Amino acid sequence: MRAVLVLAALAACPSPKSPAGDAPFHVFYPDAGQKGLSGKVGKRMQAKPAAACTYVDGREARWVNTGASVEEGALPPGLVLEDGAIGGVPTEAGSFSVTIRFGGVTCAGKPMGDQHVTVMLAIH
Repeated sequence: MRAVLVLAALAACPSPKSPAGDAPFHVFYPDAGQKGLSGKVGKRMQAKPAAACTYVDGREARWVNTGASVEEGALPPGLVLEDGAIGGVPTEAGSFSVTIRFGGVTCAGKPMGDQHVTVMLAIH
């Protein structure tokens, strides 16, 4: 039996402005894209978080966080959260919703507050 993992990330909280002030700051999973992230049961997968973070002049800036945790819901069996990255080998089909809290977030050296990202996962 083949299973496909679909991952879609949505910011679950209002997005504060980045230090540039023109683009909203948000944490997301870039590999998810519009259609989600695909994977197979029995095959390792990993989705790393990223953030829309820029300096005032528009250059890309570094963002950091002091930790990530599952705030609500649960990851599918076989997947774990480590430093904000979702990884592992999915072992069970189903639909899952999990909210991940990124704590101690800074963008370009400025505090941005905790970020909450809701991730929808469908394993077929």
